[in-house]
Amino acid sequence: MKTVQAYRFALDLTPAQERALLGHAGAARKAYNWALARVKAVMDQRAAERTYGIPDEQLT
Repeated sequence: MKTVQAYRFALDLTPAQERALLGHAGAARKAYNWALARVKAVMDQRAAERTYGIPDEQLT
């Protein structure tokens, strides 16, 4: 059995550093949501094309 050890550190951020950190986290979440929406749109488009009788090799 393999043992994994982790450490937790408290950050003592200045107000400017905290704003920057939160801004980066918000931007990462926005990018994730955008990419998820694109993947879902493609999957929905392929599902619709299948109902039209388009073969799998010609799906977008």
